[in-house]
Amino acid sequence: MKKVFTLVIIATIAFFSCSKKNNDPAPLNLKSADSIVTIAGDVYPVVKIGNQTWTSVNYRGPGGLFNTGYLDEYSVQHGKLYTPQEALQIVLPTGWRLPSYDDYLTLLIARGAKQNSDGSYSATLAVAQSLMATTGWEEGGGNNYSGFTALPTGFYHLNAIYGSGNGASFLHTAIAGTPPDLGFTIGPGPDGIPFIYLGVVLLDEDRCSIRFVKDN
Repeated sequence: MKKVFTLVIIATIAFFSCSKKNNDPAPLNLKSADSIVTIAGDVYPVVKIGNQTWTSVNYRGPGGLFNTGYLDEYSVQHGKLYTPQEALQIVLPTGWRLPSYDDYLTLLIARGAKQNSDGSYSATLAVAQSLMATTGWEEGGGNNYSGFTALPTGFYHLNAIYGSGNGASFLHTAIAGTPPDLGFTIGPGPDGIPFIYLGVVLLDEDRCSIRFVKDN
């Protein structure tokens, strides 16, 4: 039986939500992948989003686990799922890093997330859709205006893969230089529309996709 994407099994410290409104202004920036970066011998396209540059496909280097239950294991974009410890072993070129909580927050703000009166942030449906790939998602998908190209590769938890086809989850650190034991996730909310979670607490053996970031 197909597993439904859920975060009930892991705690979340996120305060992001997507409203049903989809009347946001035109995208703040369109796709502009104008360069590449080589990591562990593989070449990755990058995209500039706001004042950051991100890899625009998932990491597929040594180690990791393919989600062969849903996606083609040889796909360049799909990549693999990695534990926090595996992520720490990745050697990156100068200037590149594993994203932190603040890096993903900066990404969301660049795509249109707004600060609330209590200091938290909210992201509309349009923000989520701007990060989601146009294909691969079971329930519609996004427009990928950002060029981030989030694919629903799911995540690995307690010896099973969840979210295949309807959830994307990426490792990130709490602050720069600490272990990447948190997750940035795009998945269906209570009413089925895309919902953004930031700072999802992960177990040591959990596995997520990985992106890398650098400052422009």
